[in-house]
Amino acid sequence: MQILLTNDDGIHAPGIKALAQTLQSLGNVTVVAPLTEQSGISHALTFRTPLVVRQMTWDNGMKVWAVEGTPTDCTRIGVLNLCEQRPDLVISGMNQGLNIGSNVIYSGTVAGAEEGATLGIDSFAVSLEYDEMPPWEKATELAIQVIRRILEARITSYRANLININVPISACYSTQQPEVRIVPVDQTPLSEAYTSRQGPHGVPYFWLTGRVQPSDPNLSTDRTMWKKGFVTVTPLEYNRTNRAAIEKLELAFDTRLDVPPEELSEIEANRLSEIIVRGQATKHPDSNEVRNDLYQPGINQDHPSKTNRGNKANYNNLGTSIPPRSNPQGSNDAPPSYSEGT
Repeated sequence: MQILLTNDDGIHAPGIKALAQTLQSLGNVTVVAPLTEQSGISHALTFRTPLVVRQMTWDNGMKVWAVEGTPTDCTRIGVLNLCEQRPDLVISGMNQGLNIGSNVIYSGTVAGAEEGATLGIDSFAVSLEYDEMPPWEKATELAIQVIRRILEARITSYRANLININVPISACYSTQQPEVRIVPVDQTPLSEAYTSRQGPHGVPYFWLTGRVQPSDPNLSTDRTMWKKGFVTVTPLEYNRTNRAAIEKLELAFDTRLDVPPEELSEIEANRLSEIIVRGQATKHPDSNEVRNDLYQPGINQDHPSKTNRGNKANYNNLGTSIPPRSNPQGSNDAPPSYSEGT
């Protein structure tokens, strides 16, 4: 199995080093991660400046790729250019800090995995609750156990799977096998709070101080289950289309604006029947077949020999990417600081 590993804490973060080591029990691991911390950058993509890529050597001797870009950049260039074979899995993490609730929106860790899913590859985002002395070895072992179980379940869907995994600190120190809960994302919003401060030259600036409001303890969400010590697993959806709204809007715009109100209900009922019948007779709009018609990456998944040669990647005749050979070796600098989440 070919695995692409990325993160948002940066190439020197201890979480990605620990996860890379543990993942080798699943298959061959290629590490492509940001040169510097990219926490909270969400799904940002670099397109106005060139991406500088360096091959570096970790202190354990493992060759890795450092990208002066975002987690999304790392996943894309990793899949399309740096991996010697198209990955079977994309994994992002292990993050220093949970990615639950509203953090999922802002998370660079989740975005790194999400980009893999948009490229048609099953992807996982993996995070550990923040701690001053994180138990990385135990946390990554738990994460791999969960990933193995999910892979064995063979989830089938119209699109590639995108799974968010969060490990509480208490699970790492438990004498019993931690339990897993499959839960939705908590919808409790952040409190709207910024602190205003005065700069040294009289220019004011603001510092984000918002905190998550208390969640309803009766709900079963990633936040409430984490607080109870469970490892949480959340299947995420990267297609943001509101399909219920599509049907409502079709009804609204498929009728004339001058139709009398008393006639509108009958017209809407007939139109709704047409939509239902049409939906049953056509392909699912998010099927892989339709998706491939709309989006064609550099590698043709069904016919590798017909790879799009217009892409700037250097592909061989099998449609796999070849990493450049002229990148200088990197150095082993001290790891940067990292934030609690995202």
